Amino acid sequence: MDNNRVDVYVREGRLIGIVEETVYGDRYVAFRGIPYAKPPVGELRFKDPVPSEPWLGGKDASKHGNMSVQFDIMIKKMVGDEDCLYLNVYTPDIIKKRAVMVWIHGGGFSVGSGDAAIYGPDFIVRKDVVLVTLNYRLGALGFLNLNDKVATGNQGLKDVVMALRWVQRNISQFGGDPKNVTIFGESAGGAIVHYLTLSPLATGTEYFLYICTMI
Repeated sequence: MDNNRVDVYVREGRLIGIVEETVYGDRYVAFRGIPYAKPPVGELRFKDPVPSEPWLGGKDASKHGNMSVQFDIMIKKMVGDEDCLYLNVYTPDIIKKRAVMVWIHGGGFSVGSGDAAIYGPDFIVRKDVVLVTLNYRLGALGFLNLNDKVATGNQGLKDVVMALRWVQRNISQFGGDPKNVTIFGESAGGAIVHYLTLSPLATGTEYFLYICTMI
């Protein structure tokens, strides 16, 4: 195996991460584009997220997964994909057990992603912390509520809960402590953090120990 690539085994299979450097010159391992749920397309559109299925062989985890469908005001067109339920893990190494911070991006529930273009790991990982960033469904695909079985609403929030469940089951493989997880976010992400402290889907669980919000 290349010295710049690192393997970890999660419940779904093998991931092949990549060693990188922060702007400060610190080395860390990045695992990007990890599917934490099945693609919410076809019959799964507007439905609650379903856990990701196992895969065969090693999955390249050096590149980000698709961001959620959204309108990019800079280029004036739609970008992203409905197949968007991916997360990223950045860790100083995969050996030592350390605290975990899960970042939930903002964007008015209609734009944004967990990609490193905006939310890079450089500052967090040098604090000896495992950082997780994630995508969740946005706009109508994530929050449409028709008050029926077709679209029950708040799928985007349920995506975040599914991602936190994935963290609990797998983060120890990346050097993270599942019993020491902080969820934090800004704007819509900060609101989601508050909602999760009230939601029966997350309260009374071990999905997170601490919260921090930035509006």
